[in-house]
Amino acid sequence: MNRLQHRPAGRLPIGGLLLALTALLISVSACGGGSSGSEKKIKVITTLPLFADFVREVGSGRVEVSSLVPMGANPQAWQPATGDVERVAQADIAFANGHDFEPAATKVLQENLRPGVPLVQIAGDDDALEGAGAEIFHQTITGAHQPVLWMSVQNGKAYAQFIRQELTKFDPEGEKQYTKNADAYFGRVDETEKYAFKRLDAVPPENKKLISTDTSLEYFGSYYAIELTAQLSVYQGQALTPEDVERIKSTIRERDALAVFVQPYASAESDLLRRAGEETGVRVCTLYSDSLDDNVKSYIDLIRFDADELYRCLGGQGAG
Repeated sequence: MNRLQHRPAGRLPIGGLLLALTALLISVSACGGGSSGSEKKIKVITTLPLFADFVREVGSGRVEVSSLVPMGANPQAWQPATGDVERVAQADIAFANGHDFEPAATKVLQENLRPGVPLVQIAGDDDALEGAGAEIFHQTITGAHQPVLWMSVQNGKAYAQFIRQELTKFDPEGEKQYTKNADAYFGRVDETEKYAFKRLDAVPPENKKLISTDTSLEYFGSYYAIELTAQLSVYQGQALTPEDVERIKSTIRERDALAVFVQPYASAESDLLRRAGEETGVRVCTLYSDSLDDNVKSYIDLIRFDADELYRCLGGQGAG
Protein backbone atom coordinates (compact mmCIF):
# COMPACT_ATOMS: atom_id res chain seq x y z
CA MET A 1 0.00 0.00 0.00
CA ASN A 2 2.86 2.42 0.90
CA ARG A 3 4.57 1.83 -2.43
CA LEU A 4 1.41 2.75 -4.30
CA GLN A 5 0.88 5.83 -2.20
CA HIS A 6 4.30 7.18 -3.16
CA ARG A 7 4.03 6.68 -6.91
CA PRO A 8 3.64 9.87 -8.98
CA ALA A 9 0.11 10.58 -10.15
CA GLY A 10 -0.77 9.05 -13.50
CA ARG A 11 2.09 6.54 -13.37
CA LEU A 12 0.20 3.43 -12.11
CA PRO A 13 1.48 0.47 -14.19
CA ILE A 14 -0.99 -1.22 -16.54
CA GLY A 15 -0.92 -4.43 -14.52
CA GLY A 16 -1.67 -2.54 -11.31
CA LEU A 17 -4.45 -0.61 -13.03
CA LEU A 18 -6.11 -3.85 -14.15
CA LEU A 19 -5.89 -5.24 -10.64
CA ALA A 20 -7.44 -2.09 -9.21
CA LEU A 21 -10.27 -2.12 -11.73
CA THR A 22 -10.93 -5.80 -11.01
CA ALA A 23 -11.10 -5.13 -7.27
CA LEU A 24 -13.47 -2.22 -7.89
CA LEU A 25 -15.79 -4.37 -10.03
CA ILE A 26 -15.83 -7.11 -7.40
CA SER A 27 -16.66 -4.56 -4.74
CA VAL A 28 -19.51 -3.08 -6.78
CA SER A 29 -20.88 -6.55 -7.49
CA ALA A 30 -20.78 -7.49 -3.82
CA CYS A 31 -22.73 -4.36 -2.91
CA GLY A 32 -25.56 -5.25 -5.27
CA GLY A 33 -28.69 -7.27 -4.49
CA GLY A 34 -28.17 -10.69 -2.94
CA SER A 35 -29.70 -12.53 -5.90
CA SER A 36 -28.24 -10.39 -8.66
CA GLY A 37 -25.50 -12.88 -9.46
CA SER A 38 -23.26 -12.54 -6.39
CA GLU A 39 -24.73 -15.71 -4.87
CA LYS A 40 -24.43 -19.09 -6.47
CA LYS A 41 -27.93 -20.42 -7.09
CA ILE A 42 -28.99 -23.94 -6.21
CA LYS A 43 -29.30 -26.10 -9.32
CA VAL A 44 -32.57 -28.01 -9.19
CA ILE A 45 -33.73 -30.58 -11.72
CA THR A 46 -37.22 -32.06 -11.86
CA THR A 47 -38.85 -34.80 -13.90
CA LEU A 48 -41.83 -32.70 -15.01
CA PRO A 49 -42.23 -29.06 -16.13
CA LEU A 50 -45.09 -28.84 -13.60
CA PHE A 51 -42.70 -29.55 -10.72
CA ALA A 52 -40.20 -27.09 -12.17
CA ASP A 53 -42.99 -24.50 -11.98
CA PHE A 54 -43.59 -25.30 -8.30
CA VAL A 55 -39.85 -25.06 -7.56
CA ARG A 56 -39.55 -21.78 -9.47
CA GLU A 57 -42.42 -20.23 -7.52
CA VAL A 58 -41.15 -21.36 -4.12
CA GLY A 59 -37.44 -20.94 -4.75
CA SER A 60 -37.48 -17.68 -6.71
CA GLY A 61 -34.25 -15.77 -6.14
CA ARG A 62 -32.27 -18.74 -4.84
CA VAL A 63 -32.71 -21.54 -7.39
CA GLU A 64 -32.01 -22.31 -11.01
CA VAL A 65 -34.42 -25.03 -12.17
CA SER A 66 -34.97 -27.13 -15.26
CA SER A 67 -37.13 -30.11 -16.17
CA LEU A 68 -36.00 -33.35 -17.79
CA VAL A 69 -39.30 -33.87 -19.62
CA PRO A 70 -39.68 -30.87 -21.95
CA MET A 71 -42.75 -28.70 -22.34
CA GLY A 72 -45.43 -30.38 -24.42
CA ALA A 73 -44.12 -33.94 -24.02
CA ASN A 74 -45.87 -37.04 -22.68
CA PRO A 75 -44.17 -37.91 -19.36
CA GLN A 76 -44.93 -41.61 -19.73
CA ALA A 77 -43.48 -41.85 -23.26
CA TRP A 78 -40.50 -39.48 -22.87
CA GLN A 79 -36.98 -40.82 -23.39
CA PRO A 80 -33.74 -38.96 -22.55
CA ALA A 81 -31.89 -36.98 -25.17
CA THR A 82 -28.25 -35.90 -25.59
CA GLY A 83 -27.31 -33.52 -22.79
CA ASP A 84 -29.89 -34.72 -20.25
CA VAL A 85 -27.36 -36.83 -18.35
CA GLU A 86 -25.00 -33.86 -18.07
CA ARG A 87 -27.78 -31.65 -16.70
CA VAL A 88 -28.59 -34.28 -14.09
CA ALA A 89 -24.94 -34.62 -13.09
CA GLN A 90 -24.75 -30.87 -12.39
CA ALA A 91 -27.84 -30.77 -10.14
CA ASP A 92 -27.72 -30.07 -6.41
CA ILE A 93 -31.18 -31.52 -5.65
CA ALA A 94 -33.83 -33.30 -7.73
CA PHE A 95 -37.62 -33.76 -7.53
CA ALA A 96 -39.74 -36.53 -9.05
CA ASN A 97 -43.29 -37.75 -8.51
CA GLY A 98 -42.64 -41.43 -7.94
CA HIS A 99 -45.07 -44.35 -8.15
CA ASP A 100 -43.65 -45.13 -11.61
CA PHE A 101 -45.45 -42.14 -13.11
CA GLU A 102 -42.48 -40.86 -15.14
CA PRO A 103 -40.32 -44.02 -15.30
CA ALA A 104 -37.64 -42.97 -17.80
CA ALA A 105 -37.07 -39.58 -16.17
CA THR A 106 -36.85 -41.04 -12.67
CA LYS A 107 -34.39 -43.67 -13.87
CA VAL A 108 -32.13 -41.01 -15.41
CA LEU A 109 -32.08 -39.20 -12.08
CA GLN A 110 -31.38 -42.35 -10.07
CA GLU A 111 -28.48 -43.35 -12.30
CA ASN A 112 -26.80 -39.99 -12.89
CA LEU A 113 -27.15 -37.75 -9.84
CA ARG A 114 -23.85 -37.25 -8.04
CA PRO A 115 -23.38 -39.23 -4.81
CA GLY A 116 -25.15 -37.52 -1.93
CA VAL A 117 -27.45 -35.38 -4.09
CA PRO A 118 -31.03 -35.72 -2.76
CA LEU A 119 -33.65 -37.27 -5.03
CA VAL A 120 -37.02 -36.36 -3.55
CA GLN A 121 -39.85 -38.55 -4.85
CA ILE A 122 -42.80 -36.52 -3.63
CA ALA A 123 -45.45 -39.22 -4.03
CA GLY A 124 -43.07 -42.09 -3.39
CA ASP A 125 -44.16 -42.59 0.20
CA ASP A 126 -47.74 -42.71 1.45
CA ASP A 127 -46.73 -40.44 4.33
CA ALA A 128 -44.64 -38.05 2.24
CA LEU A 129 -46.88 -35.03 2.76
CA GLU A 130 -47.75 -35.57 6.40
CA GLY A 131 -47.93 -32.15 8.00
CA ALA A 132 -48.24 -30.37 4.66
CA GLY A 133 -51.98 -29.82 5.02
CA ALA A 134 -53.14 -32.49 2.55
CA GLU A 135 -55.23 -35.65 2.72
CA ILE A 136 -53.59 -36.91 -0.42
CA PHE A 137 -52.18 -40.37 -0.22
CA HIS A 138 -54.47 -42.18 2.16
CA GLN A 139 -57.45 -41.65 -0.15
CA THR A 140 -55.78 -41.94 -3.51
CA ILE A 141 -52.40 -43.62 -3.96
CA THR A 142 -53.12 -46.40 -1.48
CA GLY A 143 -55.00 -48.95 -3.53
CA ALA A 144 -56.21 -46.45 -6.12
CA HIS A 145 -52.98 -45.94 -8.12
CA GLN A 146 -53.79 -42.39 -9.21
CA PRO A 147 -50.46 -40.54 -9.01
CA VAL A 148 -51.59 -37.25 -10.58
CA LEU A 149 -52.75 -35.87 -7.27
CA TRP A 150 -52.13 -32.20 -8.00
CA MET A 151 -55.39 -32.09 -9.99
CA SER A 152 -56.97 -31.31 -6.64
CA VAL A 153 -55.88 -27.72 -6.03
CA GLN A 154 -55.31 -28.25 -2.31
CA ASN A 155 -53.09 -31.20 -3.18
CA GLY A 156 -51.24 -28.98 -5.64
CA LYS A 157 -50.56 -26.61 -2.77
CA ALA A 158 -49.32 -29.56 -0.73
CA TYR A 159 -46.83 -30.45 -3.46
CA ALA A 160 -45.49 -26.90 -3.38
CA GLN A 161 -45.43 -26.96 0.43
CA PHE A 162 -43.45 -30.19 0.42
CA ILE A 163 -40.99 -28.70 -2.06
CA ARG A 164 -40.63 -25.70 0.28
CA GLN A 165 -39.83 -28.02 3.18
CA GLU A 166 -37.23 -29.94 1.18
CA LEU A 167 -35.56 -26.79 -0.17
CA THR A 168 -35.38 -25.44 3.39
CA LYS A 169 -33.78 -28.68 4.59
CA PHE A 170 -31.21 -28.44 1.82
CA ASP A 171 -30.67 -24.68 2.17
CA PRO A 172 -31.59 -23.52 5.71
CA GLU A 173 -30.35 -19.99 5.02
CA GLY A 174 -33.12 -19.61 2.45
CA GLU A 175 -35.98 -20.52 4.80
CA LYS A 176 -37.31 -16.98 5.13
CA GLN A 177 -37.31 -16.46 1.35
CA TYR A 178 -38.89 -19.85 0.64
CA THR A 179 -41.65 -19.23 3.16
CA LYS A 180 -42.36 -15.75 1.81
CA ASN A 181 -42.48 -17.03 -1.77
CA ALA A 182 -44.68 -19.99 -0.86
CA ASP A 183 -47.19 -17.88 1.09
CA ALA A 184 -47.56 -15.47 -1.83
CA TYR A 185 -47.95 -18.38 -4.25
CA PHE A 186 -50.57 -20.11 -2.10
CA GLY A 187 -52.64 -16.94 -2.16
CA ARG A 188 -52.65 -16.96 -5.95
CA VAL A 189 -53.50 -20.66 -6.04
CA ASP A 190 -56.43 -20.12 -3.66
CA GLU A 191 -57.79 -17.42 -5.96
CA THR A 192 -57.42 -19.80 -8.89
CA GLU A 193 -59.36 -22.48 -7.03
CA LYS A 194 -62.20 -20.05 -6.38
CA TYR A 195 -62.24 -19.19 -10.07
CA ALA A 196 -62.36 -22.87 -11.06
CA PHE A 197 -65.24 -23.68 -8.74
CA LYS A 198 -67.17 -20.64 -9.93
CA ARG A 199 -66.81 -21.74 -13.55
CA LEU A 200 -67.75 -25.34 -12.83
CA ASP A 201 -70.69 -24.38 -10.61
CA ALA A 202 -72.13 -22.78 -13.75
CA VAL A 203 -72.17 -26.16 -15.54
CA PRO A 204 -75.54 -27.94 -15.17
CA PRO A 205 -75.11 -31.13 -13.07
CA GLU A 206 -76.60 -33.32 -15.80
CA ASN A 207 -73.81 -32.20 -18.15
CA LYS A 208 -70.92 -33.07 -15.82
CA LYS A 209 -69.86 -36.22 -17.66
CA LEU A 210 -66.19 -36.63 -18.42
CA ILE A 211 -65.09 -38.90 -21.26
CA SER A 212 -61.33 -38.76 -21.65
CA THR A 213 -58.09 -40.53 -22.46
CA ASP A 214 -56.60 -39.56 -19.10
CA THR A 215 -57.04 -42.01 -16.22
CA SER A 216 -55.66 -39.43 -13.79
CA LEU A 217 -58.80 -37.32 -14.23
CA GLU A 218 -60.62 -39.68 -11.87
CA TYR A 219 -59.26 -37.70 -8.95
CA PHE A 220 -59.87 -34.39 -10.70
CA GLY A 221 -63.47 -35.39 -11.36
CA SER A 222 -64.18 -36.31 -7.77
CA TYR A 223 -62.70 -33.00 -6.59
CA TYR A 224 -64.93 -30.96 -8.87
CA ALA A 225 -68.00 -33.24 -8.69
CA ILE A 226 -67.67 -34.32 -12.32
CA GLU A 227 -68.46 -37.92 -13.21
CA LEU A 228 -65.69 -39.80 -15.03
CA THR A 229 -68.02 -41.65 -17.37
CA ALA A 230 -65.53 -43.47 -19.62
CA GLN A 231 -61.86 -43.69 -20.47
CA LEU A 232 -60.00 -44.69 -23.59
CA SER A 233 -56.59 -45.73 -22.31
CA VAL A 234 -53.76 -48.14 -22.92
CA TYR A 235 -53.02 -50.45 -20.01
CA GLN A 236 -49.66 -52.24 -19.73
CA GLY A 237 -48.83 -51.83 -23.41
CA GLN A 238 -52.11 -53.20 -24.72
CA ALA A 239 -53.13 -51.91 -28.13
CA LEU A 240 -56.42 -50.10 -28.66
CA THR A 241 -58.88 -51.84 -30.96
CA PRO A 242 -61.83 -50.76 -33.12
CA GLU A 243 -64.03 -52.32 -30.42
CA ASP A 244 -62.67 -49.79 -27.93
CA VAL A 245 -63.72 -46.95 -30.21
CA GLU A 246 -67.20 -48.44 -30.63
CA ARG A 247 -67.50 -48.84 -26.87
CA ILE A 248 -66.74 -45.16 -26.36
CA LYS A 249 -69.15 -44.15 -29.11
CA SER A 250 -71.90 -46.19 -27.48
CA THR A 251 -71.16 -44.55 -24.11
CA ILE A 252 -71.30 -41.07 -25.68
CA ARG A 253 -74.75 -41.82 -27.11
CA GLU A 254 -76.12 -43.65 -24.07
CA ARG A 255 -75.02 -40.97 -21.62
CA ASP A 256 -75.90 -38.09 -23.92
CA ALA A 257 -72.43 -36.62 -23.40
CA LEU A 258 -71.71 -33.22 -24.86
CA ALA A 259 -67.97 -33.62 -25.41
CA VAL A 260 -64.90 -35.81 -25.23
CA PHE A 261 -61.59 -34.61 -23.81
CA VAL A 262 -58.19 -35.47 -25.26
CA GLN A 263 -54.73 -34.75 -23.90
CA PRO A 264 -52.74 -31.84 -25.35
CA TYR A 265 -49.93 -34.04 -26.66
CA ALA A 266 -50.21 -36.61 -29.43
CA SER A 267 -51.10 -40.17 -28.46
CA ALA A 268 -52.92 -43.16 -29.93
CA GLU A 269 -55.65 -42.74 -27.32
CA SER A 270 -56.23 -39.10 -28.18
CA ASP A 271 -56.38 -39.89 -31.90
CA LEU A 272 -59.01 -42.60 -31.41
CA LEU A 273 -61.05 -40.59 -28.92
CA ARG A 274 -61.01 -37.65 -31.32
CA ARG A 275 -62.31 -39.98 -34.01
CA ALA A 276 -65.07 -41.29 -31.71
CA GLY A 277 -66.11 -37.73 -30.86
CA GLU A 278 -66.16 -36.59 -34.46
CA GLU A 279 -68.14 -39.65 -35.58
CA THR A 280 -70.79 -39.06 -32.91
CA GLY A 281 -70.96 -35.31 -33.53
CA VAL A 282 -69.85 -34.10 -30.08
CA ARG A 283 -67.22 -31.52 -29.27
CA VAL A 284 -63.60 -32.61 -29.07
CA CYS A 285 -61.94 -30.61 -26.30
CA THR A 286 -58.64 -30.62 -24.41
CA LEU A 287 -57.73 -31.06 -20.75
CA TYR A 288 -54.26 -30.68 -19.24
CA SER A 289 -53.15 -32.78 -16.29
CA ASP A 290 -49.49 -33.83 -16.43
CA SER A 291 -47.97 -31.53 -19.06
CA LEU A 292 -47.36 -27.87 -19.75
CA ASP A 293 -46.67 -26.18 -23.08
CA ASP A 294 -46.50 -22.75 -24.72
CA ASN A 295 -50.25 -22.36 -24.26
CA VAL A 296 -50.43 -23.51 -20.63
CA LYS A 297 -47.15 -22.54 -18.99
CA SER A 298 -47.80 -23.01 -15.27
CA TYR A 299 -49.89 -24.88 -12.71
CA ILE A 300 -52.17 -21.88 -12.29
CA ASP A 301 -52.59 -21.67 -16.07
CA LEU A 302 -53.47 -25.38 -16.11
CA ILE A 303 -56.24 -25.11 -13.52
CA ARG A 304 -57.72 -22.03 -15.16
CA PHE A 305 -57.55 -23.53 -18.65
CA ASP A 306 -59.24 -26.77 -17.58
CA ALA A 307 -61.99 -24.89 -15.75
CA ASP A 308 -62.62 -22.72 -18.81
CA GLU A 309 -62.58 -25.70 -21.16
CA LEU A 310 -65.04 -27.69 -19.05
CA TYR A 311 -67.29 -24.64 -18.79
CA ARG A 312 -67.18 -24.13 -22.54
CA CYS A 313 -67.57 -27.75 -23.62
CA LEU A 314 -70.10 -28.92 -21.03
CA GLY A 315 -72.61 -26.16 -21.57
CA GLY A 316 -71.78 -23.73 -18.81
CA GLN A 317 -74.45 -21.10 -18.38
CA GLY A 318 -73.60 -18.35 -20.81
CA ALA A 319 -71.03 -20.44 -22.69
CA GLY A 320 -71.12 -20.13 -26.44
